[in-house]
Amino acid sequence: MDSQDSLVSTYALCEKKTAHADEQNLKDSKNVLLNHQTIKTGMKHQLSWTEGEAKLFLQAMHEVGSMGGSADVEPITMEMMESIQNFVLKSSIDLNHLNGIKPEDLSAKISDRNKREQLLQILILIPYVDMKVDPRMVAIVDNFADHLEIHPQTIKDLHRVRDNHLKRLLIDYGRRSLGEFLGLDSAPKVIKGVITMFHQAIGDRSVSERYQQLETYPEGSLGHTLFHWYRDRNWALPGEKKSTSELLLNHDCCHILGGFNTDVQGEMNVAAFQAGLFDDGFGFESLLEVILDFHLGKAFSTVGNIIPPSTGAFHPNDAMAGYEKGLACNVNLIKDLDFWLEADQPVLTLRDKFNIPASSEPLLIKP
Repeated sequence: MDSQDSLVSTYALCEKKTAHADEQNLKDSKNVLLNHQTIKTGMKHQLSWTEGEAKLFLQAMHEVGSMGGSADVEPITMEMMESIQNFVLKSSIDLNHLNGIKPEDLSAKISDRNKREQLLQILILIPYVDMKVDPRMVAIVDNFADHLEIHPQTIKDLHRVRDNHLKRLLIDYGRRSLGEFLGLDSAPKVIKGVITMFHQAIGDRSVSERYQQLETYPEGSLGHTLFHWYRDRNWALPGEKKSTSELLLNHDCCHILGGFNTDVQGEMNVAAFQAGLFDDGFGFESLLEVILDFHLGKAFSTVGNIIPPSTGAFHPNDAMAGYEKGLACNVNLIKDLDFWLEADQPVLTLRDKFNIPASSEPLLIKP
């Protein structure tokens, strides 16, 4: 057909343009494997909040949740406050006798920028938690952002959800995720990434055979576990026909290393885990995507075509436990994990290496 011929011609042209880059990238990859370089570390450690600072943090959450004291705090928002206390603040504040705090008063008492950033990202989640995204809550979050002098992308995202401008949000998020989540941070990389996805989706034997060999890796290794993770779910391995290519490989490794399933609840909790991995705020955007799909039921992203959208899937205790794991991890697994460098290593060894807290789930979680 004409459209197929055109697509193949475009593909062939792009293949020629990137052939030299492919050869150089292959040489670079071989050098990495030969030298067995260690993974880059240096992630921020979990912030240490004093009991006094923790109280201020929780008061700010109460201020947003109660809409400035004009409404009762919803039960799920109270659960969120308890979870933040347990997994982030490590405090023991009595939440039953807690009042809110005005933004101007809070900003005078918390000056550390990293703490301000973490606090605000949590405050931004509050309007989503009760599934209403009430404009009055959003206005209070805006007031906190102004006084803390922190204006992350997630504030703009919150405004677009409030105004139901989801198409524009999806376009902007998709553009940012190409660089942050998939590593396609330039036009040539985007072109090459699209070519790779197309090439592997129609079938690439040289890629598929490499991943099929993971079945022979030691039981309990990352590679062996990944192989059966895909097979148990009837997913095509990278390079097999109708596969999603290797671009989501590190995300799948987050599921395995963090101990998260691939059901709706697992996707929510692994997104919270990834929110802890990123130190530039993008992780919270990734969490927002899943909240929109599976807590607000908005069918926001393409994952809704694979798993139908649903509501009420954000369980604060489970999500914040995942967030705590991500904060503890000493490497951004999405951006910096070299799968083939670690594929023959036991999952339990890698969890220890990356400082990921132990999971109560079995090593190979069944779907």
